[in-house]
Amino acid sequence: MQNPLPYDKEETLEEATSINMDRLTQLQDGIDEVRVEYLNRAQVHVDQDQVKFRESQRELVQDIVKKSKQIELLIENLPGMQNSEQEQIDMIKELNKEMHEANLEYLKAVEDAESLKKQIMETIGILCRDQSTAYNTEE
Repeated sequence: MQNPLPYDKEETLEEATSINMDRLTQLQDGIDEVRVEYLNRAQVHVDQDQVKFRESQRELVQDIVKKSKQIELLIENLPGMQNSEQEQIDMIKELNKEMHEANLEYLKAVEDAESLKKQIMETIGILCRDQSTAYNTEE
Protein backbone atom coordinates (compact mmCIF):
# COMPACT_ATOMS: atom_id res chain seq x y z
CA MET A 1 0.00 0.00 0.00
CA GLN A 2 1.46 3.36 -1.02
CA ASN A 3 1.73 5.92 1.73
CA PRO A 4 -0.74 8.75 0.92
CA LEU A 5 0.95 10.96 3.49
CA PRO A 6 4.65 11.13 2.58
CA TYR A 7 6.97 12.59 5.18
CA ASP A 8 9.96 14.39 3.74
CA LYS A 9 12.61 15.09 6.36
CA GLU A 10 14.12 17.85 4.18
CA GLU A 11 11.06 20.08 4.46
CA THR A 12 11.23 23.37 6.32
CA LEU A 13 9.88 23.69 9.84
CA GLU A 14 6.97 25.78 8.54
CA GLU A 15 6.12 23.16 5.91
CA ALA A 16 6.46 20.33 8.42
CA THR A 17 4.25 22.13 10.92
CA SER A 18 1.63 22.79 8.26
CA ILE A 19 1.67 19.19 7.06
CA ASN A 20 1.59 17.82 10.61
CA MET A 21 -1.24 20.10 11.66
CA ASP A 22 -3.11 18.99 8.54
CA ARG A 23 -2.57 15.39 9.62
CA LEU A 24 -3.87 16.15 13.09
CA THR A 25 -6.88 17.92 11.61
CA GLN A 26 -7.56 14.93 9.36
CA LEU A 27 -7.23 12.63 12.37
CA GLN A 28 -9.65 14.70 14.44
CA ASP A 29 -12.09 14.92 11.52
CA GLY A 30 -11.93 11.14 11.07
CA ILE A 31 -12.66 10.51 14.73
CA ASP A 32 -15.53 13.01 14.64
CA GLU A 33 -16.99 11.36 11.52
CA VAL A 34 -16.93 7.92 13.17
CA ARG A 35 -18.60 9.30 16.28
CA VAL A 36 -21.31 11.17 14.35
CA GLU A 37 -21.91 8.18 12.05
CA TYR A 38 -22.29 5.88 15.04
CA LEU A 39 -24.59 8.24 16.92
CA ASN A 40 -26.76 8.85 13.86
CA ARG A 41 -27.17 5.18 13.04
CA ALA A 42 -27.11 3.65 16.51
CA GLN A 43 -30.54 4.96 17.40
CA VAL A 44 -33.09 2.18 17.69
CA HIS A 45 -35.68 2.35 14.94
CA VAL A 46 -38.75 0.57 16.25
CA ASP A 47 -40.66 0.91 12.97
CA GLN A 48 -37.83 -0.49 10.86
CA ASP A 49 -38.15 -4.05 9.59
CA GLN A 50 -35.43 -6.56 10.47
CA VAL A 51 -33.99 -6.79 6.94
CA LYS A 52 -33.42 -3.05 6.71
CA PHE A 53 -32.14 -3.00 10.27
CA ARG A 54 -29.52 -5.72 9.55
CA GLU A 55 -28.55 -4.00 6.30
CA SER A 56 -28.13 -0.73 8.15
CA GLN A 57 -26.01 -2.46 10.81
CA ARG A 58 -23.79 -4.06 8.17
CA GLU A 59 -23.31 -0.72 6.42
CA LEU A 60 -22.48 0.98 9.72
CA VAL A 61 -19.88 -1.67 10.55
CA GLN A 62 -18.30 -1.34 7.10
CA ASP A 63 -18.16 2.45 7.42
CA ILE A 64 -16.64 2.27 10.89
CA VAL A 65 -14.03 -0.30 9.81
CA LYS A 66 -13.10 1.78 6.74
CA LYS A 67 -12.80 4.99 8.76
CA SER A 68 -10.85 3.17 11.49
CA LYS A 69 -8.31 2.01 8.91
CA GLN A 70 -7.97 5.57 7.63
CA ILE A 71 -7.47 6.81 11.20
CA GLU A 72 -4.88 4.11 11.84
CA LEU A 73 -2.98 5.18 8.72
CA LEU A 74 -3.03 8.80 9.86
CA ILE A 75 -1.74 7.82 13.30
CA GLU A 76 1.07 5.75 11.79
CA ASN A 77 2.16 8.75 9.74
CA LEU A 78 2.22 11.28 12.55
CA PRO A 79 5.68 12.72 13.08
CA GLY A 80 7.71 11.02 15.75
CA MET A 81 6.07 7.64 15.38
CA GLN A 82 9.20 6.42 13.59
CA ASN A 83 11.54 7.88 16.23
CA SER A 84 12.44 6.73 19.71
CA GLU A 85 11.64 8.89 22.71
CA GLN A 86 15.30 9.95 22.97
CA GLU A 87 15.36 10.92 19.28
CA GLN A 88 12.25 13.03 19.80
CA ILE A 89 13.84 14.70 22.84
CA ASP A 90 16.99 15.40 20.80
CA MET A 91 14.89 16.85 17.97
CA ILE A 92 13.06 19.13 20.41
CA LYS A 93 16.37 20.30 21.90
CA GLU A 94 17.70 21.04 18.41
CA LEU A 95 14.53 22.94 17.52
CA ASN A 96 14.80 24.95 20.75
CA LYS A 97 18.41 25.78 19.88
CA GLU A 98 17.38 26.89 16.38
CA MET A 99 14.52 28.94 17.83
CA HIS A 100 16.90 30.63 20.30
CA GLU A 101 19.35 31.47 17.49
CA ALA A 102 16.53 32.80 15.31
CA ASN A 103 15.30 34.92 18.23
CA LEU A 104 18.79 36.39 18.71
CA GLU A 105 18.95 37.20 14.98
CA TYR A 106 15.54 38.83 15.22
CA LEU A 107 16.55 40.95 18.22
CA LYS A 108 19.73 42.03 16.37
CA ALA A 109 17.65 42.96 13.31
CA VAL A 110 15.27 45.01 15.49
CA GLU A 111 18.24 46.75 17.09
CA ASP A 112 19.72 47.50 13.65
CA ALA A 113 16.36 48.80 12.44
CA GLU A 114 16.06 51.09 15.47
CA SER A 115 19.58 52.41 14.83
CA LEU A 116 18.80 53.05 11.16
CA LYS A 117 15.55 54.75 12.11
CA LYS A 118 17.44 57.04 14.49
CA GLN A 119 20.00 57.89 11.79
CA ILE A 120 17.25 58.60 9.25
CA MET A 121 15.38 60.82 11.71
CA GLU A 122 18.58 62.76 12.45
CA THR A 123 19.28 63.14 8.73
CA ILE A 124 15.72 64.34 8.08
CA GLY A 125 16.10 66.81 10.96
CA ILE A 126 19.35 68.15 9.47
CA LEU A 127 17.78 68.44 6.01
CA CYS A 128 14.76 70.26 7.43
CA ARG A 129 16.94 72.71 9.34
CA ASP A 130 19.12 73.30 6.25
CA GLN A 131 16.02 73.78 4.10
CA SER A 132 14.53 76.14 6.65
CA THR A 133 17.78 78.11 6.89
CA ALA A 134 18.05 78.31 3.09
CA TYR A 135 14.42 79.44 2.84
CA ASN A 136 14.89 82.13 5.53
CA THR A 137 18.04 83.55 3.88
CA GLU A 138 16.26 83.90 0.53
CA GLU A 139 13.64 86.21 1.99
